[in-house]
Amino acid sequence: MAVSDEFLRQARKRSSNDMIGAGALRNLFFDFMRDFPDDLRWDIFNLFYPDSEDSMEYRTESAVKLAAVIDLAEDESEEGSPGLTDDELMYISEGVNDYALELSDDLIMNIMKTAVSRGLMG
Repeated sequence: MAVSDEFLRQARKRSSNDMIGAGALRNLFFDFMRDFPDDLRWDIFNLFYPDSEDSMEYRTESAVKLAAVIDLAEDESEEGSPGLTDDELMYISEGVNDYALELSDDLIMNIMKTAVSRGLMG
């Protein structure tokens, strides 16, 4: 089972009528991305939920993009999965580059190899 599958399972478990609070979703995402610096986790979460407030609710299916980020970090991306757009991947890889000194080499490689394979970095 991919780590992102567990993330989505927990999101569904914390939801009510297929809706999850922004604060609960953010906290869950941050727990799964604990190897990332706090500022980078915020940047990535805000990429997908830019105007999010804790009182807001989202459909649990909207967490698929966050799950794709988890797959990317864990090097578990699968062909045919919803995945990330080139712009989203570029944003995340630039953030990883900015925080490279605080990240493990494996984590950096997992993300950068995907960006390079898509031709986003040379």
